[in-house]
Amino acid sequence: MLCTSMLAGCVSAQPAARVPTATTPSASIMLPMVQSAATHPRILFLAGDFLPESGYPHSRVHDDGSHPESFSQLRTQVLEAELGLAVDEFILTADAVISSGLLAPYVIIVLGSNGRTLQTGEVAALTQYVSDGGAMLVYADFQYGPDNWKSDNTFLKQFGIEVFPDNFQPTTQITDIVESHPIMNNVRSFATEGSSQFLITEPARAATTVLARCAPLDRSGCALQEPERARVGSNDDVVCTWVSTVGRGRLAGTCDRNTFHNGPGVGTALSEFDNRRYATNLFRWLARR
Repeated sequence: MLCTSMLAGCVSAQPAARVPTATTPSASIMLPMVQSAATHPRILFLAGDFLPESGYPHSRVHDDGSHPESFSQLRTQVLEAELGLAVDEFILTADAVISSGLLAPYVIIVLGSNGRTLQTGEVAALTQYVSDGGAMLVYADFQYGPDNWKSDNTFLKQFGIEVFPDNFQPTTQITDIVESHPIMNNVRSFATEGSSQFLITEPARAATTVLARCAPLDRSGCALQEPERARVGSNDDVVCTWVSTVGRGRLAGTCDRNTFHNGPGVGTALSEFDNRRYATNLFRWLARR
């Protein structure tokens, strides 16, 4: 189901173009009726349906915001108020399908890891979306379900990039950053907790711009689990934030979703350190705004 804060519920509709217009009913894709769709660029969060031990799904943009792991402040304060984006959410249930038609109306797709492997056709749709000029953000987290990172890697590995499993490390500040890039403008540090860092393999390094590292890799908060440490080659790189150009589009990764949480709770929150500025800059760069 795809939902939006601008409507109490969702209605069934078929997306028609990059800029949404009036839609016709369809049983296969759920889209919202949004009055401002013609004037506000749209962002779509692809979220899995895994239910963690807490008993409620994490990192949802359209929940009531009562749990620390909510993304409601990210939506209302950063994406809507600061950047003027309209925000939708598509829940990747077992029978939901990511298609080119679903992706077409959006300027940004957020690929949050989910509990099922992406199908070949879904990987093709995401790849074509970016190549044609769209923008994508990728992140993973243990709370998205066992082996959830494997889902994102079905998409990322074609670019020589892989997201590692959660390192189960405590909250840490990321200070090893490239200050000259727009995403890091006025960002002195941002925080993560239980990071899923990215392996940038040697063939991919030339095409990838590294913006932040959790370094050194042997310090608390940054350490890799032993199976992942053993897989890092001498010319590979392990990073927290990276960007790349794919065709006419933009692709980015960040190593933890906790950075964007409402809080307060375990880990970090949007209001702490320079997390809000980092989030604003990151989504602004992706939206080209």
